[in-house]
Amino acid sequence: MKYFTLLLMFFSLFIVSCQKDEDEKSDRKDESIAPTTSFGRDNEILDTIEISSKEVEISVWDYASIDGDVISVYVNGEAIITEDTLRGYSERRTVNAYLENDGFNYILMYAHNEGYSPPNTASIKIYDGVNSEQFFISSSLQTNGVVDIIVN
Repeated sequence: MKYFTLLLMFFSLFIVSCQKDEDEKSDRKDESIAPTTSFGRDNEILDTIEISSKEVEISVWDYASIDGDVISVYVNGEAIITEDTLRGYSERRTVNAYLENDGFNYILMYAHNEGYSPPNTASIKIYDGVNSEQFFISSSLQTNGVVDIIVN
């Protein structure tokens, strides 16, 4: 009887630990979490990329001609770059960021102006420690550009 009780306790603990693992997996965001509007502007999802790590390095520079574009960049609603004037690749702005979700996260670019040549355009590169993904993003004074980032 004593062994049966010990076996039953072990089995109960095993079931509880398995349920905890399943609950942790359910925190994965399986669809876009980007809001439809931010800062009084519509958000436009422009692309979706996949990476393998939550810890990333993000670099930003002007996509086309360097024309005085001023931007802020947000990751999941948190500012990582604030009112920065975009320059060329050799003077790119690089910051480290942590993507809090397994599955979907997002990067949003807010345009403070449109430079000399609208709309406001930027190239962004995300390096996850192994691979890098580069994409183009644009924003205007009416819409924010958004890119979904899926962490696998």
